[in-house]
Amino acid sequence: MKRKICVISGTRAEYGLLYWLMKEIQEDTELDLQVIVTGMHLSPEFGLTWKQIEKDGFPIHKKVEMLLSSDTPVGITKSMGLGMTGFADAFEELKPDVMLRT
Repeated sequence: MKRKICVISGTRAEYGLLYWLMKEIQEDTELDLQVIVTGMHLSPEFGLTWKQIEKDGFPIHKKVEMLLSSDTPVGITKSMGLGMTGFADAFEELKPDVMLRT
């Protein structure tokens, strides 16, 4: 049975660091790559960079919305709440064996 490796990325800079590792996981016949994108990847303000991830050949399994346009303590706390709910749903569905995040 393949081990499911879930890679989580929230920014273009993070993705740049994870790219080659994701390629290696994707090419390994004993591993199953799962990709979750969140944060800035999903923001039109930052160019919807999730599209580049797909263009690079990585299917996106889940998009977790959590970025609000506020950097106040209340806005940040609300973003964290949205993220917790979204990740709980994503992990329940994907059931990864291992999660990686920079």
